[in-house]
Amino acid sequence: MHGFSIQRVERLNYILGGLLVAGTAVLGSQEQMFGALVGALVSSINFSLIGRIVRRMGSAQGQSSGAALMLVPKMLGVMAAVTLAIIYLPLSAVMLAVGFSIFLVSIGIETVRFAVSTSGAPEEPGDEVDQRQSED
Repeated sequence: MHGFSIQRVERLNYILGGLLVAGTAVLGSQEQMFGALVGALVSSINFSLIGRIVRRMGSAQGQSSGAALMLVPKMLGVMAAVTLAIIYLPLSAVMLAVGFSIFLVSIGIETVRFAVSTSGAPEEPGDEVDQRQSED
């Protein structure tokens, strides 16, 4: 468990999206379930594409990379997909928004996992006290 992982967030997106769709299928209407499904899929694919673009930008290391320019058409594609889904598909726009928001929960879970795994607890109980005494 070393550092913040974009791949782990991507996996969490798919897992949480599946749980959301399953829960909505049991507790909600068909339109709500379909809205959650479309939102979760668009969100997960969007995050995966962002991850690829960021990895390309990171691998360029000082070189001019056109990867950042791919963010604009990707975002336009996401906006078009959401707009067309709301207009033409029989789904709940509210549940589409909920499904699209799962990436926030995934990032939050990964952030907490990262913070807990890197918490600065002293290795031995007396280490922290010894450092304070040596500074005085």
